Amino acid sequence: VFCVVLMSIMIVGCNTNSSKSYTFTVDNGDKIKITLDTSDDYDISSDLPFTISCGEEMLSQGSFILGEAYEQYVSVVETDEKAEVLDSGTKDGNEYVFWCYNGSEYNYVILINNSSTGIIIGNLVSEESARECFDRLIINIEN
Repeated sequence: VFCVVLMSIMIVGCNTNSSKSYTFTVDNGDKIKITLDTSDDYDISSDLPFTISCGEEMLSQGSFILGEAYEQYVSVVETDEKAEVLDSGTKDGNEYVFWCYNGSEYNYVILINNSSTGIIIGNLVSEESARECFDRLIINIEN
């Protein structure tokens, strides 16, 4: 019985979830909280307004846009022959579109729920890298 209890404690103790958050006040007055799952050596910094890296490699960069710019991005992506929509939908209540531009740039545009703010996130590494960074994010408006 002692061994079973000890093994259970060790298994639970090995589960290390970590995260890092920044709250940004954007030009329109919205306060947006960006949280990144920082396990596996991922990190977020408040450069540009934010940059996501893994180890020493910079992967994605994000900037805030006005909410109405979200529709403009979506419209351009749907009509530009160099853009290929890879995914779209909602995550954590936020609408998003994910696309590849010119076969070498992977971008997300996100409309933050209950706000007049959006985010554009660019990644020059790969589709997989862009997806991993996005999947690790939680984005919401602060009251």
